[in-house]
Amino acid sequence: MPSRSRPHGPLQRARTRVNAAIRRLIDEPPSPQRTDRYERLLAQWRELHEDDYTPAA
Repeated sequence: MPSRSRPHGPLQRARTRVNAAIRRLIDEPPSPQRTDRYERLLAQWRELHEDDYTPAA
């Protein structure tokens, strides 16, 4: 059974920073710059979480 404890350390802080940046970005008015920044932040989020997922069989 997977552990339910939250990870700590540099990885978790990076995840928290990227998540907070995404949340702040959503409050900004729509613009091409916001879209570009959102795409970059989502790519960072994916990289920080890639070890959390196992492909389905």
